[in-house]
Amino acid sequence: MIKGVNKKVLEINNPQSIYFEKAVLYLKPNMGSAPEKLIRREADDLIRSMSPKPPRYAVWLKGFVMGAAIVSILSVSGYFIFTAIF
Repeated sequence: MIKGVNKKVLEINNPQSIYFEKAVLYLKPNMGSAPEKLIRREADDLIRSMSPKPPRYAVWLKGFVMGAAIVSILSVSGYFIFTAIF
């Protein structure tokens, strides 16, 4: 049993992760007087660095789909411009 422990806790609900719903971080005793904005930014950076990176093929696939969408939009708009001129 632990007695007399007094810790400051930062609890983040719904972090931007598909795996986790809550993150609980314990502040060091000498960091209790640090600005809240600084602590929150550091916590967000820590959580972001711990989350798994998407596979490389997912990044490639997203770029491929975006490129295909742009090409199709340009070709459809070019068709309508061509038919309107002639």
